[in-house]
Amino acid sequence: MTSILDMKAGPPDYWAEIGNFFLPLKVLITNDRFDALVRDIDLYYLINGVFWIFVALSCGFCGFQRLFQFFLKSSNMKYFKRRQFARLIWNIAFYAASCLFLYFYNEFMILPQLMKNQGRYSLFYSSDNLIFYRSHQTEKFQFYSIFIITFYLHGAMLDFKEADFLEVGSKALYLLALVAIDVYRYENYFVGLNLTVGLYSILTEVLSLLVLPSTNRHRFIYQVFLGLRIAAWAHVFVNLLPFKYFIPTLFAKNFKLPLNVAIWLWYGLSIWNSPVLQYFYHQIYHTTPSDCSGEGSAARCILVKDSVEFRHFKTLKKAYLEVKLAHEKTNASSLPSGETSSASAKTFQAIKCVMMLKRKLKRIREGRGHEPEDENEDLTSDA
Repeated sequence: MTSILDMKAGPPDYWAEIGNFFLPLKVLITNDRFDALVRDIDLYYLINGVFWIFVALSCGFCGFQRLFQFFLKSSNMKYFKRRQFARLIWNIAFYAASCLFLYFYNEFMILPQLMKNQGRYSLFYSSDNLIFYRSHQTEKFQFYSIFIITFYLHGAMLDFKEADFLEVGSKALYLLALVAIDVYRYENYFVGLNLTVGLYSILTEVLSLLVLPSTNRHRFIYQVFLGLRIAAWAHVFVNLLPFKYFIPTLFAKNFKLPLNVAIWLWYGLSIWNSPVLQYFYHQIYHTTPSDCSGEGSAARCILVKDSVEFRHFKTLKKAYLEVKLAHEKTNASSLPSGETSSASAKTFQAIKCVMMLKRKLKRIREGRGHEPEDENEDLTSDA
């Protein structure tokens, strides 16, 4: 045993002090609750797999988007809508292939194992719930789980590029939940959750695809689509997921803190980003048709996402209309205001030139620079 007399004087050990500060966190992490986080995890395999799958998805999406833009170049669809159209088709194709694979994997690989162990599993509120079945085929489970996790990582990167930060946060939290499920090897949980979310995503993407190329004339059809979207969301996030996955995870005997934190944060953000709250947000804040991509229609505003190009064009168009209105009011005024009128006219012409240059650049980028064009075509019409 070391006494005080044996200790040597010297500078304090800052690393030891930092370690003592985080000692409660160290005890929490090394507790039995986090046994799966410090065991049976190959970090090199995870990073290597995510990197190469991410590269493959990025290259595939880039080629897929360029191919769709090439075929849709001769159509009357706007440039930013072509990009959204390609993204929707890409998501639908992946979700459909993923759900098809997970369904047959569940039918032929997981259910036979669950039937063998059915006597050892209870139905609810227990760590032995059927959804907590641990995979015995680690290699197969990790392969398709990493593939799905990387797809959501790639989608979060695309949403970050489009400045859709709410969707980025939702995908990031869902990705962390999938990582936790993968680490604990809850295969039935992973397959069932992704199958449910995938089917819901297919429905939402298909509805957005049907609304995207249309105009604002079919309001009744858009309202029907919005009703389907709200009904599907209520069934999945109010009736199905909480009672089948979230509450059993919260009350499980083998409580897993990382899984519960990630899954409940994602669920809370899904509630915040629900179509119901989006409808109320539209009614409160979107007072004019130029405030959102729906052009005054709540259904189109919820079903179709705004893009960076669309928001930028709407900002320029709003500034142009405000300056034009101020210019007309100045000209109609009988008061002598020569300098004000001159400044307003210069500002009006400057914004008009900027709008025309941007429209010309957009036509050149779309490969339509040779078409005859009207100077006030895009300035007086909706985007």
